[in-house]
Amino acid sequence: MGLLGYESIIERDYPVVMGILVISTVLLLIGNILSDILYAIVDPRIRFK
Repeated sequence: MGLLGYESIIERDYPVVMGILVISTVLLLIGNILSDILYAIVDPRIRFK
């Protein structure tokens, strides 16, 4: 994924760059939401209202 991103930036392959950016952003958001949920499960003081 990293090499593909690097080579597509060098070759100015914009659709591939945008695809990698979208996939990375979605994975980051899913990871953040998952970590918030797990943190609320582990620590009983945290409550989402």
